[in-house]
Amino acid sequence: MSKGVNPGTTKNEGGSFNMKSNSSLLGFKGTEDLGNGLKGLFQIETNVGLTGQSANQGVAAGSTSNAGWGQLRDSYVGMNSKYGTVLGGFLSTPYRSALTSFDVMPGATGDARIETMMGTQRVSKNGLAYTAQSSVRATALAYALPTMYGFDGSIAYTGSNNNGNNENVNSTGNNLYSALSTQIGWTGYGVNVKGAFQQAKMMGATTAGVSQTPANAYTSYLIGASYTGLPGLKASVVYNRNTLGGNTATLATGATSDANKGSNNQIYAGVSYRFGNNEPRLTYQNSSNTSFNGASANDGATLWGANWGYYLSKRTQVYGIVSTIKNNQNGTVNMASGGTSLVPTGGQVVTTYGAGLRTNF
Repeated sequence: MSKGVNPGTTKNEGGSFNMKSNSSLLGFKGTEDLGNGLKGLFQIETNVGLTGQSANQGVAAGSTSNAGWGQLRDSYVGMNSKYGTVLGGFLSTPYRSALTSFDVMPGATGDARIETMMGTQRVSKNGLAYTAQSSVRATALAYALPTMYGFDGSIAYTGSNNNGNNENVNSTGNNLYSALSTQIGWTGYGVNVKGAFQQAKMMGATTAGVSQTPANAYTSYLIGASYTGLPGLKASVVYNRNTLGGNTATLATGATSDANKGSNNQIYAGVSYRFGNNEPRLTYQNSSNTSFNGASANDGATLWGANWGYYLSKRTQVYGIVSTIKNNQNGTVNMASGGTSLVPTGGQVVTTYGAGLRTNF
């Protein structure tokens, strides 16, 4: 159940009811010993639309026309040895993998999941809109270092000819053109620390009759830490900075002049604690207003989420969840999970209530 209320009023602008598949998945994976310490490996995984809707999991090809099947998830072939792992296929970038590792929501799903806000820069100004999303899957080549003394790292590259949508310009400019992504982390004593960097090029938007040049540069930096040293506890904090530059000056001025650079900052804090069969979870996310040469786009937002899970067995839990987004005047952050989207207008407060059942096997 969801509702929208404008700030400063008590008017209920209507509610809606829907069901979501969230992370309903089906996949296969395996390894083959090739001798001399070398292994071949593979994974094929897809979403399953139990409500008859496909789920949009970022910028990706691989969706099917059958409503029962959603988009392709991480699917690849690769080789592993003592020198590391090489993968080729449809992959989460190292940036996305680092980001979602800090989520305290089960399966990194639901309206308050970390990807609802983090890793995306949404700009809405002067009637024009642009969305740059760094938390993506893409067709890529990747290399992961072997873990040594608690340190791990990975790097991935996707080129414009591999994504199948480099010519598909839409109204939000949300199509990945190419990207270089990397992360490094350390784990020990119940602490996990990661830093990630990604430089991507996104297709420009065509909005209000204004055609923008493709390949806008979008750079993201992330640093985060989590603590799991106490049984049942997970506490995470993440800082993210996004910079958008390229032929996007129309978003700042409404004119078709040369490129401007816009930047914003995002923070995430989350905690979960299991005691007995109960596991409460609380999250907070904030995205600052995008600044173009010192001028604010007033497009920031704040998201709170509370989830209480109860384990019926080792693998099955029921839960209730409440999530609230408060958008600034030009903010367009929305609730979007499991194939459904609740899109508020700028300046609107949106609250969702939900209950669910989750089984891992």
